[in-house]
Amino acid sequence: MKWTQIIAGWMMLVLSVSNLPAQERPEKFPVLLDAEVGVDRFTASTMHSIFPVGANLKLGPVFAFGDQWRFRMRPHAGVTFFSNEIDDWVTEQLLIVELGGQVSYDAFYFGQATFFPYVAADFNWVGNFDAEQEGDGDDTDVTYSDSYLRGTGFSQEMGLRIQVREWYVKLGYEFFRPRLKIQKEIIEDDLASGYITPRTHRFNFNSFNMTVGAMLSL
Repeated sequence: MKWTQIIAGWMMLVLSVSNLPAQERPEKFPVLLDAEVGVDRFTASTMHSIFPVGANLKLGPVFAFGDQWRFRMRPHAGVTFFSNEIDDWVTEQLLIVELGGQVSYDAFYFGQATFFPYVAADFNWVGNFDAEQEGDGDDTDVTYSDSYLRGTGFSQEMGLRIQVREWYVKLGYEFFRPRLKIQKEIIEDDLASGYITPRTHRFNFNSFNMTVGAMLSL
């Protein structure tokens, strides 16, 4: 089954539950703010050998609905950042900017903990470039190269969030295989050296992630 079909199935459940009669609902429609930070690790050995671990940040409003407000929808924006130190002055960086949404369901309680399975989908902008540092101390200046690789693509994620009061921990797996364009100068340099490099290449950016976040009332 394709992951897009899974997400579509969740959306159908959301729409059906939103039509259930209200029982014991608060008078005020709950709107919350969700903010989370965490770490990412690529599953492909070729990728995590270059970028061992990355950092991520996501932020967005949360809308609760359905019976007893158990379904949550969160449109969000986020960024994921990987860095690899080439030498004392140059680091290779991979930046992914995300815009998408997440659907979760308050499945069950255990003590004070609430368990929310979730699915998410994002549209991503990807850039791979170098950052070069010049100088020391207050005179430090950082310059950035043009992107060696750049492109866009859709990703899907699924996982589980465990929440206690307003704080939560989230464990997920993201499916992301974007096709990126290779910088023209790289193709020309490789051709001059006798190598033929394709203009685009599909990369395996599938990853595990763990985040810590907070859900605050607005």
